[in-house]
Amino acid sequence: MISRRYAINWKLVRDGVGFSGDPRDVRSYHSYDKPVLAVADGRIVAARDGLPNNIPGHGDAFHPAIPITLETVAGNTITLDRGGGQFAYYMHMEPGSVRVKVGDTVRHDQLLARVGCIGDAREPHLHFEVTNSSKPLSGEGIPHLIDRYRSKGTNGVLELRTHELPLDKSVVVFEEGRGESDQPQPVTRARCRSNDGQPDVPVG
Repeated sequence: MISRRYAINWKLVRDGVGFSGDPRDVRSYHSYDKPVLAVADGRIVAARDGLPNNIPGHGDAFHPAIPITLETVAGNTITLDRGGGQFAYYMHMEPGSVRVKVGDTVRHDQLLARVGCIGDAREPHLHFEVTNSSKPLSGEGIPHLIDRYRSKGTNGVLELRTHELPLDKSVVVFEEGRGESDQPQPVTRARCRSNDGQPDVPVG
């Protein structure tokens, strides 16, 4: 789909894997319940909550909690009008976690919801995309350039990247800065995969 041309599925990984424990329990996944923040100042133009989590599974083991339709494929979702004809979509949010409603004005880095496993999601992850339309799946995808992150180069060494879109299957490291104690905060490692319109993939 054109709208998903620059979409990314984000999944938190630790020691190279996305979960620890029972693979059919959403709480086993490092991504589950992690905060989802606004990528920019803007206004909420769509928000949906209340759809249930899937039991994680891939291939024949995937049995969505509700039928997958055009209305449910994104699960619990938020659309943010970030101005300039650009709309940011957040998909597969945890049930009961959506904190905004249509018409709300939000600020950059404001908590919007938490990562879940709803709709066309085989395991907990965040599907994120930016398009030029406020109607889901109908706009043209726009690349969202990330301000600052680190990713392994061809030499295997972490390299600083600024104002770039991560490559497919990249492992990206975000340094979360310093808290009130001025001590370094934990580093977040996330694996990303571009989404070319196929169903959401396990490395979201």
